[in-house]
Amino acid sequence: MKNLWIATELFYPEETSTSFILTKIANQLSDKYSVKVVCGDPVYDKNNKSESFTLNSNVFVHRIKGFTGNKDSLISRSLRFIFLSFSIFFYLFKNVKKGEKVFIVTNPAPLILLISILKRLKKIELIILVHDVFPENTIPAGIIKSESSFLYKILRSIFDKAYSKADRLIVLGRDMQIMIENKTQRFKNNPKIEIIENWGDTENIRPLSKDEVFENNSSLKDKVVFQYAGNIGRVQGLLELLEIIKMVTNDKLAFYFVGEGAVKQKMKEYVELNKMQNVYFGDAYSREEQLSVLNKADVAFISLAEGMFGLGVPSKTYNILSAGKPILYLGEKNSEIDLLVKEKSIGYSFQHNQKEELLRFFNSFNENSVLDLKIKKENARKVAEQEFSEQIILNKFYQTI
Repeated sequence: MKNLWIATELFYPEETSTSFILTKIANQLSDKYSVKVVCGDPVYDKNNKSESFTLNSNVFVHRIKGFTGNKDSLISRSLRFIFLSFSIFFYLFKNVKKGEKVFIVTNPAPLILLISILKRLKKIELIILVHDVFPENTIPAGIIKSESSFLYKILRSIFDKAYSKADRLIVLGRDMQIMIENKTQRFKNNPKIEIIENWGDTENIRPLSKDEVFENNSSLKDKVVFQYAGNIGRVQGLLELLEIIKMVTNDKLAFYFVGEGAVKQKMKEYVELNKMQNVYFGDAYSREEQLSVLNKADVAFISLAEGMFGLGVPSKTYNILSAGKPILYLGEKNSEIDLLVKEKSIGYSFQHNQKEELLRFFNSFNENSVLDLKIKKENARKVAEQEFSEQIILNKFYQTI
């Protein structure tokens, strides 16, 4: 069997989305290749053990020991990224043979540069799975303030060339395909760009009634629950969403934010300061708890900050659909989720400049809206089963890599 090398920051037993996806891909490809993974030590889920998430015994894993850092500190994470990227590079340089395939994901970002150098030195076949687009994603995250800054221009020039060195780029949606084409088209080498979406766990995540997931005395049980579940971070635009929710007068609705992240404390302070009675918070949850958590929603928020067009597609989208939950998307027009919501009639989509329209949507939500919601719930589950099941998407990776 030929070797396939997978290089990533996160891998099994981590339960973050990147780790979960790459572990499943490694398992799927292990009957086609001798799969060898080089990755960092677990930092997120050291104590979590999921019975449904396993690694095939024939997948070899080499873990880089060393600097762990604080995952909530930007400086600490940056140092970890740099250390890990160089460590992975030197390990691959020592072990990879000419012509072998190397499959990487776009975290940590410095690895993209180093593996593009490795390609030239060792004549490898390079495949990049684009989950995040660097450095463009630093602008909406507020890390780099302006596209006109000298630092941004230098980083973009360097990374655009590195992306162009790949033999194949796999992106998550149509907007990302446009973005990556724009980054690479001016270079002599034009990598093949293919769309392979993330998948939903349609086997383990299915629609449940509220009676099955809420306690009888829950204040949310009789409300129409708009839920955000996942990383409460900088690029989700959730603080801006709270500003709209503050003006909602419809007492039939409740807004439920579940998870942890960099802006959660600010959100809680904002809710307390403005005495918002319709907003609730929940703690981080494991992959095993997704079935219960997602089914507490009537509508699931997917929110991306302004400027995120082409920079990523939230992987949780497809588990939301598996649970039969319509999506309320707040983000850029013609982004992948915007197109999906409209084409498949699985929810509602608003742009950031449509604050009045979104507020009107919330305040006018009534019995007729609930009937429409039922149709969208059925559509959501059907789309998940027919287009985004795990086996359908993993088969795409099997055929592509």
